[in-house]
Amino acid sequence: MTNTILIGNIVTFAGAMIMVGIGLLKTKRNILLAQSVQCLIMGIGNLILGGMTGFLANMITIVRNLFCLKKELTTPWKLVFITLQLAIGVPFNNMGIIGLLPIIAACIFTWFLDTKSEVFLKLLIITTMVMWLIFDCSIHNYVSTVMDVFTIISNTAGIVMLQKNAKPSAGNERL
Repeated sequence: MTNTILIGNIVTFAGAMIMVGIGLLKTKRNILLAQSVQCLIMGIGNLILGGMTGFLANMITIVRNLFCLKKELTTPWKLVFITLQLAIGVPFNNMGIIGLLPIIAACIFTWFLDTKSEVFLKLLIITTMVMWLIFDCSIHNYVSTVMDVFTIISNTAGIVMLQKNAKPSAGNERL
């Protein structure tokens, strides 16, 4: 393992620990602030490992999070952030289709961020994590790859638990 890969993964590990801690936070404000710190650290890890679009996607996510602390993320604002992701991310992509995956994931997540359905949100997280998983593998971001896999597994389990605990509706009783 080269020094660059080792350093990038150590930096990413610090961000991953913050990501784990976010699960213990209770307010939207604290979650968004902690996620912003996490994105900064993990973005730096991506940059060290040569993942420029992963770095940029994380930096724009920070801007979006800070915006959401002050204003509502309306459809016009979603379009602004999606346009920003594309306008900044695409020109700096040096990895072909794989390099576009963090940008696509950020755009999809931004668009559907305000969904009210827990199942849909978890499917959204799984979908975007698969994109990040492919990207992280390609830049040798082993820490993020493991975190991506755990995130996919935990959200899949969450969907199963939500479905199991769902109350049957009329005409849709469980047998």
